[in-house]
Amino acid sequence: MSTPSRSDLACLLLVAVFAASTVVWLALDRLPPNWDDAWYLTNSLTVYDAFAHGGVAGYLAKLNSVFGFKAPLIAGLPTPFYLLFGRRWHAAYLVNIASMLVLFAALYRIATSWWNSRAAVFAIAITGAMPLLYALPRWYLVEYVLTALVTAAVCVLIESDGLKRDAYTVLFGALCGFGLLLKISFPVFILPPFVVTWIRSGCRARPLLLTALLCLLLALPWYSGHLRPTLANAIDAGFGAPAAIQGTGPILSLRTIVTYLSHVAADGVSYYFILLALLLSGWALFRGLLRRQGRLLLSSVTTKAWPLLGAWMLPFAVFVFGGNKDVRYIAPILPAAALVLAFLLDFTLPRTRMGAVAGGLLLAFPMLQMFSVSFGIPYAAAERGYARRFDRRPWPHDEILKLIAANSSFRPGENDGEKKLLLVGVDRGAFNSNNIELTVVALQLPFHVETTAHEKDLATLRLRLGQASFFLYKEGGEPESPAFNPYAEDLARSVAADRRFHRIPYDRLLPDGGMARIYENLAPSQNLAPSRNQGPGPAVEGLFTKSGSRLHATQGPDEFAIDFGGIVALTGISAVTTPDGAAVKFHWRCIKPPDRDYWCFTHLIDATNRIVAQFDHQLLGGQPPLSSWRAGDDGEEEIHLRLPSGTPPTGLRLRFGFYYPPSGERLQVEPLQGQAASRFSLTDHATALLTHI
Repeated sequence: MSTPSRSDLACLLLVAVFAASTVVWLALDRLPPNWDDAWYLTNSLTVYDAFAHGGVAGYLAKLNSVFGFKAPLIAGLPTPFYLLFGRRWHAAYLVNIASMLVLFAALYRIATSWWNSRAAVFAIAITGAMPLLYALPRWYLVEYVLTALVTAAVCVLIESDGLKRDAYTVLFGALCGFGLLLKISFPVFILPPFVVTWIRSGCRARPLLLTALLCLLLALPWYSGHLRPTLANAIDAGFGAPAAIQGTGPILSLRTIVTYLSHVAADGVSYYFILLALLLSGWALFRGLLRRQGRLLLSSVTTKAWPLLGAWMLPFAVFVFGGNKDVRYIAPILPAAALVLAFLLDFTLPRTRMGAVAGGLLLAFPMLQMFSVSFGIPYAAAERGYARRFDRRPWPHDEILKLIAANSSFRPGENDGEKKLLLVGVDRGAFNSNNIELTVVALQLPFHVETTAHEKDLATLRLRLGQASFFLYKEGGEPESPAFNPYAEDLARSVAADRRFHRIPYDRLLPDGGMARIYENLAPSQNLAPSRNQGPGPAVEGLFTKSGSRLHATQGPDEFAIDFGGIVALTGISAVTTPDGAAVKFHWRCIKPPDRDYWCFTHLIDATNRIVAQFDHQLLGGQPPLSSWRAGDDGEEEIHLRLPSGTPPTGLRLRFGFYYPPSGERLQVEPLQGQAASRFSLTDHATALLTHI
């Protein structure tokens, strides 16, 4: 066994420093997860719970349905750490530490294969000190794991010796399968390096087959039922309305591009590394190093490196001209940039002790900058995008949710269909429906959490407020966004003036200077998902049958088939008015497996277009969940809507459709034809049906 060189020991020391600094930062920070990372962490707990209660079969079933429109692996990766360290979402961050080890190991192997161990030291030091790549391990997001996986896949490509070594080619296919299960954009990063390697190998068919075999074996079972919604979501995130929110202006505008590049330079790579790369390149050209050491630069190993590095960084053009300008999406490209800079350092500096000292001094500043941004030592530096200083001020999410639970008649373990609605009227990074839901799931409390942030209609929000058992918002402190939660103050005033709502005392000051306000609704107008045994009030009763079974046979011919987003079809409807409301019977048929757990909203509207009754519910009360429906499955349900006292049951109209509760996104209704066109009209931009009853 050979003795490790000084460079190898330096690599190990750097890895230990970066990993330890991340662990210490996570231990010190008390700021709750934001929106996306809280959502991923919540779902990681539900996946783990499925494994704990249903074994491997339950785990795979939940993993298959946990997102629907996003690749699911990020929710499954923390399961081993939950098993080892307990059911605490904090353990999920160990996924990032493991990814860090994979990333640095792959960089070491790539640099030593192409150049030498000194270049590997430089590559690890540069990668670990880039603002985006030392910040992302402190968030639970897909991009850092994706960065490690892309780097590992490139490393395996290099080890395959031009795809001539079958074992490495098969391993590359497996990594691609896992990459697709992590994020549908994985091919954007790995396909260019693979194509370059494949062309240089002679375009042989065998590597394609070996790569595709295991990749499809791993990824196809999930994508066979989720490809269309996942692809649509990815395109929408990159170029649709969500992209515009995270953009910097018109995508082809020079100002937009320059602004984005400045963000990449400041928050992604760092201005220091960009300046260092330019200086080293200029110095090499000025001194004629390229001519005098041409044999090194043009050696067979190095000529293999440049096409692969260029292909690895090629997807950056997609982000430069894409709509979404969130810097974190370029993370998988940054290790390639680090390797380029590592080569320039190794190539330019003399291979002496003085050269090693010079390299250490050049990389000392970004290392100090990392500690200054993260910990405020040896000096306090400004935050850089995702890179921020730890915050020791705790937020009382657990305390608030336990207080709400103490005022609820339900206890953990109740039927999911009987969970009470907790409406969250605050939407700030440290205090929002996503990290509230994370706390609910972590504490296993019997609440269904919704937000006021995504609904654009104030009347609908007020009706939802009337249905909620509890309303939680924040008074003072960081102001709400007028774009994302515009009705926060209106709802707060409505609650304060409504005698049905009882304030639960809670006077602890929040870290942002605001006060959490908790209200209990003593007389909710409607329950969230009532059971069949419920007493008077809104209810849903249903019968579910598989394709070809008795409901499909006895229901009679379909009256029509109105398509909601290509997922569910309405095949029949009847309504009966009563003195105090209406009973509506729906017949539904599944067109294809749903990509998300959509809910049905049903509104009764009077002659003045005012909503007088509303009932949002899971089809058939969630028995079975919509996510388990398959093409051809039928459902028949009856819901009851109760009118407010004194409202005449005449001239009423019914408006209904489907939406996804976490985002409020609705399914589009296909154009009406035949009998459907004579009975219904489209409304709400073709996201709802309207009919007289």
